[in-house]
Amino acid sequence: MTVIGMRIVSLAVLLAASLTSQAPATPTPGILVFGGIKRYYIYVVPAAYDGKSAIPVVFVFHGAGNDGALLERTLGFTELQSQKCFLAVYPNGIDKAWNGGRTPPASLASAMSDDVGFISALIDALGSKFNIDPKRIYATGSSNGAMFCGMLAVRLSDRIAAIAPVNGGLAPSVVAKYQPKHPVSVISFNGTDDPFCPFAGYQNQLLATPDTIAFWVKINGCDAEAVVTEIPRATPDDGTAVKRFEFRNGRENTEVVAYIIAHGGHTWPGYHTDPIWAKTAGKTAMSVNATKAIWDFFEKHPKP
Repeated sequence: MTVIGMRIVSLAVLLAASLTSQAPATPTPGILVFGGIKRYYIYVVPAAYDGKSAIPVVFVFHGAGNDGALLERTLGFTELQSQKCFLAVYPNGIDKAWNGGRTPPASLASAMSDDVGFISALIDALGSKFNIDPKRIYATGSSNGAMFCGMLAVRLSDRIAAIAPVNGGLAPSVVAKYQPKHPVSVISFNGTDDPFCPFAGYQNQLLATPDTIAFWVKINGCDAEAVVTEIPRATPDDGTAVKRFEFRNGRENTEVVAYIIAHGGHTWPGYHTDPIWAKTAGKTAMSVNATKAIWDFFEKHPKP
């Protein structure tokens, strides 16, 4: 074989190895018995994980009626893991719902479950299996999963570094009953035309989006005035207009960032929803990729 031929083969081997290391990993099912009940979840280990360096953990919580597997397939976190090294975990709620403090609850069974305790125990279980970084444990979710993110941050503020609720906010009962012991950074995404988690709130079930934002700004001690950025519209125009509100200088390097999507619906920004679902859920903002924005925010906000 000529020198040139050897170089070409070597280059091909290196390229193949590079592509293999960046390939999306396979989801793995897990079971944790908590409170005498089998709780199910799936997790995805990044290809680059070698066990030597501690890695962040990102919990992704589904909405009512869905499950973790659907989010793993559709939100792009697994693809992002090929570029960024973090452990993605997709737990399942009881009766496909989370105890996020909603009154009345999404289901009686979910309302009686100690989901915060379950996630705390799951963090411990993952820590016994992987070299996770206790200062970089994050949570995101949509709808009922977004509400549970808020519950988790309020009650588990000593373990959760930052949250990213999408299409949801805090339940009034959570704010009335609990106060976080530590500041928690928050990035949120809310559409003004969301038909399921209304921007203006809903009775005793959901705070108005501005009130949820104000709660976190106050808790974290952030600047009261936001730095506002208008996001360039998507091409082609998707019928939405997005503004980013940044409340900076919170305690322990925390901040609150809110993406307000004018005319946006109950959708995940940056990912086209099913056309049939879109008729009910509303418009999707394509001018911002929520998955990437969430990870970029998480990366900036570990626990001190």
